[in-house]
This record gives sequence, structure tokens and C-alpha cells, in this order.
Amino acid sequence: MIRRKLKHSRVKNLYKFASQKNKGTCIVESSLEFDACFHFEYSREIKTFEAQPLGFEYEFEGRICRYTPDFLITHHEKPQKYIEIKPYSKIANLEFRARFAQKQLVSKEQLGIELILVTDKQIRVYPTLDNLKLLHRYSGFQSLTDLQLSIIQLLNQWRKITIKNIVKTLKTSFGEVLASIYRLLSLGSIHSDLNSELTLDSVIWADGI
Repeated sequence: MIRRKLKHSRVKNLYKFASQKNKGTCIVESSLEFDACFHFEYSREIKTFEAQPLGFEYEFEGRICRYTPDFLITHHEKPQKYIEIKPYSKIANLEFRARFAQKQLVSKEQLGIELILVTDKQIRVYPTLDNLKLLHRYSGFQSLTDLQLSIIQLLNQWRKITIKNIVKTLKTSFGEVLASIYRLLSLGSIHSDLNSELTLDSVIWADGI
């Protein structure tokens, strides 16, 4: 097993993603990998994710090659997976496909870990990605405000409620309520459908619904 060290260069920028889930910072080498981190951070199925994990060697056209997956994903219930991130425009290349098939074979047979390919078509989905980035912007380690605690109390009582009814019940502006909801969503304290834009009619719920 080998570990690759990322370094700044004239042709490649590095991106840093601060993760509360991992309790640390992930360093990745493309904006697409950076965007993937938002999905990993807020997926309830994923326990942790590691950028540039230990890599492995595989044989291709008679040569031994080194390979480091972009991510190692650890789930709460399902087996671990390696993730390779690539723009969709790159995956039609015949050499890439042949190499990737060999990497998948070695990963599964020798390491017991499935290697899967994820493209920008799965990562850059809107408004989902925009919602996840907003959650990340509101994440942090500060204590909860009175308004956030009031929203939690409402959900403890009703379990499921629209943002409109939160605004009406707490007699607070939509903007203040929405900011509090993003903070609570980022913590996993409440849930909503992040595949749609959050509006007054959006439904918020607590675990158990």
C-alpha cells in the first residue's frame, strides 16, 4: 500500500475542505473533488470520508502502475468504497476505461473494496449542491441560538412542519428562520428535502418521520 502526497504546482491548485464529520480538513486537487466533499459531508449514510487514502499497485500492459483513489468512503452500515472522481467528458477515453477496469479488479479481488466512478453529472446537481454549500456556510462550533432552540422545540412537538408555519408560530422573519434552519440542517438536528430550493412551503422534520 502506498500513500500519495499532494503538493502545490504551477499547473494544479489544491482545495481545502473543512469537515466537521471528519473533524479535520480534506485536501483535494480539483474543484470537482471539492464539490463532491459537500455530498459526502451531509450524506446520512456516510460515517467518514478520506481524501487521497492509501493507494495500491496494478498491472497494465505489462507494467506495474501506482494508483491512489480520490476518496475512501466509510458508511455506517454498508461496506467501504473507493471513489474515483472524473469529469464526464473524460470517461469515454478507451485507455482510461481499460485502466479503470483493471484498477477495479485489483481493488475488489486483492483489497476487498469496491472502486466506483463518480462524475460531475452526479456531483453538480442543482439546487442540491447549492443547498449543501449553504449548509456548510452555516456550520460551525458555536452554541445554538434561542431561535434555533425554539425550532427544535417545535419539531419535538409536531415532528413535521412547514417553514411557513414556523415563521407564523415564532413570529419571526423568513430570513432569520431560514438561516437557523440551515444551521440546524448542517448539524443533522433536523431534516428537509435538499434536492429542492427551500421556500416557505418546504417541510422540515425531525428523526422518526
